[in-house]
Amino acid sequence: MKSIGYISMETVIPKHRLNGFSCPHCGAYAHMNWYPLRYGQGGVSALDMAECVRCDEHTFWRKDQARMIDPLSSVAPRPAADMPEDVRKDYLEAAAVFAVSPRAAAALLRLALQRLCVHLGEKGEKIDIDIRELAKKGILPELLIKVADTVRITGNNAVHPGEMDIADVDFIASKMFQMLNLIVHKGITEPAELKALYEMVPKGAREAAEKKDAKARADK
Repeated sequence: MKSIGYISMETVIPKHRLNGFSCPHCGAYAHMNWYPLRYGQGGVSALDMAECVRCDEHTFWRKDQARMIDPLSSVAPRPAADMPEDVRKDYLEAAAVFAVSPRAAAALLRLALQRLCVHLGEKGEKIDIDIRELAKKGILPELLIKVADTVRITGNNAVHPGEMDIADVDFIASKMFQMLNLIVHKGITEPAELKALYEMVPKGAREAAEKKDAKARADK
């Protein structure tokens, strides 16, 4: 059997009887051929099998729960390279349990967001306050603040029955991996890249530009 890995951010989460999704085996988005697995004299079918036309590997599903039972692996995007280690740990744990419990994954990703807020300079006590402070400071754009709110609210409601439709939790949880990666990119990776680019400018030119900027701020 081919090794299972994480796939790109263009992930289509596997769903029961979906014609095509991102294969947990080869990582490619591919068409799936579905077959009922029958057993016994009556030909009862409790399981479905999906065959990937790209790699010919199979996934197995419980029909009564519309849930993949093999492989128990995640098709979440690979965590961003600059994701802090403690955030990465929660992210990978969420990825590992997503196929079994999207609600558990959502709760773990909320915790990951809370830790990420600390790495971005906030207290990490109340996420809704932290993410708005990040917006005020210009660390994250307004749209990503709304995205972060989605992570927080879904993570909260995932552990409070009746506050959010289970199907909605499942769908949003499948997108929350991408959201965390985007926040890491905007809050950590992009500033580091811009700083490195700025430091490539000769020292004299940087100092002259900084003096102009300082004067402009003083004039205001």
